Amino acid sequence: MKIQYFGTAAYEGVPALFCGCDVCRRSAAAGGRNLRTRQQALVDGVLLFDFNADTVCHAQKYAVDFSKIGDCLITHSHCDHLYPDDAEIAAHGYSYGHLPLHFYAAKDGYEKLRPFTDKMGGGAGVTLVESGRQFFAAGGKYRVLPLPADHDAASSPVVYAVEGGGKRMLYAHDTGVFPEETFSGLQKFGRLDFISFDCTGCLGESGDWRRGHMSLKTVKEVFAKLCALGVADEFTVKAVSHFSHNGGQTYDEMRASAEAEGYIVAYDGLEIAF
Repeated sequence: MKIQYFGTAAYEGVPALFCGCDVCRRSAAAGGRNLRTRQQALVDGVLLFDFNADTVCHAQKYAVDFSKIGDCLITHSHCDHLYPDDAEIAAHGYSYGHLPLHFYAAKDGYEKLRPFTDKMGGGAGVTLVESGRQFFAAGGKYRVLPLPADHDAASSPVVYAVEGGGKRMLYAHDTGVFPEETFSGLQKFGRLDFISFDCTGCLGESGDWRRGHMSLKTVKEVFAKLCALGVADEFTVKAVSHFSHNGGQTYDEMRASAEAEGYIVAYDGLEIAF
């Protein structure tokens, strides 16, 4: 399997719109990997995670052929992960010659997407997913298990465990320390080859970062528990992403500390094969 990160920031982006804080100023001055758009990723060129307002930008920047992407997993309904207005671009009259784009979303995301997909004449559709109930995506190529995330309950948040081609991965963004139900579900799902962790709080020097979002400190705690449960081990590739300027560090300032702990610091455009 291979994951490509299109965006690696939280809602505000880095530098954040309107912001003149030290992190945003340092990021702007350094440029390169320190500049981040909103979180979005693609697996094996066909399975998309989230659909935010930066999607058009990402498609153009990375020369991705979105006409061949048929499935999109929505983690929750907050606008930096789901911008349903742009789903209508898949309708005939706006775009042509593409696979129907099928969204998978829990309750609130599903309800936000339905008014758009219902009027699109087959250009896109949406399926309601439930935590703990697996399904198959991309023509059966991937087994997908949504599990509860620790995040704003009104946004119907989930993390996704995905299996395909003999590999298993976990995409866990916009979550604090996992609920016990999620640890249990992952134990049943099987050993993970790759994990993408939420790291909104960066190194964790600016707060607790246990509820709603995590930092490197809490990610290490969660990973240790996954190892104790047999879900992960020393060979599991692990990355951190979804960074906020409120965390306190730029990419350059995060990298040495995270890599010393065995974590890849994601940046916009990064590809990881596992």
